[in-house]
Amino acid sequence: MNSLGHVMELSARDFNIVQRIVYEKIGIDLTEAKKALVVSRLSKRLRELKLNTFTQYYRYLQESPGETEIMFNCLTTNVTRFFREQHHFESLYLECLPRWEAEIGDNFHKRKVRAWSAGCSTGEEPYTLAMVLHDYFQGKKGWSINILASDVNTDVLEKARRGLYSHKEIEGIPYSYLKKYFKLGTGSNQGFFKTKRMLQELVAFRRINLASAEKYPAAGSLDLIFCRNVFIYFDREVRRQILERFHRCLQPGGLLFLGHSESINTLGGQNGRWHMLRHTIYQRIP
Repeated sequence: MNSLGHVMELSARDFNIVQRIVYEKIGIDLTEAKKALVVSRLSKRLRELKLNTFTQYYRYLQESPGETEIMFNCLTTNVTRFFREQHHFESLYLECLPRWEAEIGDNFHKRKVRAWSAGCSTGEEPYTLAMVLHDYFQGKKGWSINILASDVNTDVLEKARRGLYSHKEIEGIPYSYLKKYFKLGTGSNQGFFKTKRMLQELVAFRRINLASAEKYPAAGSLDLIFCRNVFIYFDREVRRQILERFHRCLQPGGLLFLGHSESINTLGGQNGRWHMLRHTIYQRIP
């Protein structure tokens, strides 16, 4: 709608232009079913720019290089919460970590956990992972934890870096974890919960476009990758390419956690390269 409340029309030509830009730059497949979402999300941006048509907006995109990133921020969906799909964290804590700890034994050089939250949104997933890992390894000599958290949306990354959450947003965090890893905000942050420094120090936030050729974490360097409910936005070929790169990033035996509606079989045929430990939890086969 424009400022008078009239619906802005998105022609087939202009929608095709938006589809092409989004697919080429960040690999997201905007099907015809997403047209109404595009109109809804971008109309607000057009009003801010005092533009009356999507054709004018396309011209603006060509003239303003930084606008493409703003458009991506408008169009990408970010649904997340602390301890989402809790069975993943339970399996990690009760099964995977004890097994790794036993396998490593007294080899202090290998006492490290390297994880990646790919598609981290506003930070709930990587901070959940940080709480679980810190709680498990606290007091165990020599262990280090490093978590990379990435997203293509710079707005959600900024919120994630702040680590500031409302009462509603912290629902689902066990009280023992909330008390241990969060503090009450003060001043302008009063009424919010702030992640403590010991938690923030475990997580590094970075913009990464999964569908581009930009550098992923170093090959063979990771123990864990969480990429949950992200593949649903990509077509089959982009999924296959990302999955191939994930395989290279993980150490032999490393784990990949997918969303509840995702499976390796639906992501581009990776038979013989992954072993399913549990539903949506896969282990890299060397």
